[in-house]
Amino acid sequence: MKQLSIMVDLDRCIGCKTCIVACRNHHEIIDHENDQPGAMPHYLRVESKLEGSYPDLKEDFWVVMCQHCKKAPCAKACEYDAITKDAQTGIVTIDREKCTGCGECIAKCPYKVIQFNEKDNYAHKCNLCQERVLHGLDPVCVESCLTDALSFGEKEILLMHAEAKGKQVIRKMSTQSIIYVKS
Repeated sequence: MKQLSIMVDLDRCIGCKTCIVACRNHHEIIDHENDQPGAMPHYLRVESKLEGSYPDLKEDFWVVMCQHCKKAPCAKACEYDAITKDAQTGIVTIDREKCTGCGECIAKCPYKVIQFNEKDNYAHKCNLCQERVLHGLDPVCVESCLTDALSFGEKEILLMHAEAKGKQVIRKMSTQSIIYVKS
């Protein structure tokens, strides 16, 4: 099985959140009339870490999304087989038709990236834009990244590209299918 992945380059990510906006718009997960700032659903988020002391400060930004885990705890938690890992791509998806809205997957996700639609009673999350990927396109977050901090492809090939560019994989962050790199 190949594992499709996203590689996040911490040297390039500036924390602009364009990827978040593009993802929300593409998947239509925002109710523009009713959602409030700070309570909007999101399939990815930007986190940061500030190092140093004034005036020599350095801030790293990175995107956190579904990690499409090798042995997805969300899928194990789902008693209704609504969450599966595709054998061809490694993408973990939630079948809305099978989801009962019990919330067990949300509780078990170590990355806190699964959202819940209270109106229609189902869990949903990043699926690496599977509908686009199957047609040879990049996920929307990768396509919209202003600084080319996000790359998409087979995990092994992304790792080779990182090595060729002299990037180091941040092992502590890259324990699943999403790869985080830095010079």
